[in-house]
Amino acid sequence: MIIPFEDGETLSRLFHLNSEPWANIEAYREAQDYEVEYREMNGAGTSVPLPAPAGSRLLELLSARDSCREYDLRSMSLETLSTILKCAYGITRTSQMPKVGGGYFRTVPSAGGLFPLEVFFLAREVEGLTEGIHHYNLLDHSLELLREGRWFAELDQAMISAPFILNANLIFFLSAVFKRTQKKYGPRGYRYILLEAGHLAQNLCLAAAEQELGSLCMGGYRDSRLNRFLGFDGIHEAVVYSVAVGYGVR
Repeated sequence: MIIPFEDGETLSRLFHLNSEPWANIEAYREAQDYEVEYREMNGAGTSVPLPAPAGSRLLELLSARDSCREYDLRSMSLETLSTILKCAYGITRTSQMPKVGGGYFRTVPSAGGLFPLEVFFLAREVEGLTEGIHHYNLLDHSLELLREGRWFAELDQAMISAPFILNANLIFFLSAVFKRTQKKYGPRGYRYILLEAGHLAQNLCLAAAEQELGSLCMGGYRDSRLNRFLGFDGIHEAVVYSVAVGYGVR
């Protein structure tokens, strides 16, 4: 198949649809024997030792963040959820952009200020909130209930990490509306979308750490099943990342 140069979406769409979880299930299990690789430039000349880093609240949060795989489902305040969402992808300021007009800037960098992502999540044991799937309406910092329920059988089938997150308060699903970015940046816009999802997920993890909560970033899920569960066609909009947040078992 020859893809016309002016077609900025088909190539990345083919990659996205053909990058479901690898059939080798062993790749998703924790390996017992492995070596983390890193680089030392031994031939680069003199090495300069660095002083100890200054005291940093950010470094404390980064150190507190780890991958939590066991949760204790207990009550979480609505304020805690509000703070996490605001930190993750909330509006921080408005500004005028050349040739675009007024823009709502958020807590992550976004190519062209186009913000292709949407935040959905399963909430449980959050005070004053119906349990179920919600959408974060960032324009007025509110929640929209899409489907009521404490847990869904579909998640057992869609989430490879489901056994680890059964007792998490929050399971976030970050979806991408691909055309928002690719209408400007074409195939490379797909990269920008994934980069932005990474920024958003890190914000979620650091906000969770600040609230003394655990988090687990999850790229292992069965796309077609999860997209159907959330009502996405998987072509124009699809889940690109997922993060669980809750009270870690200590």
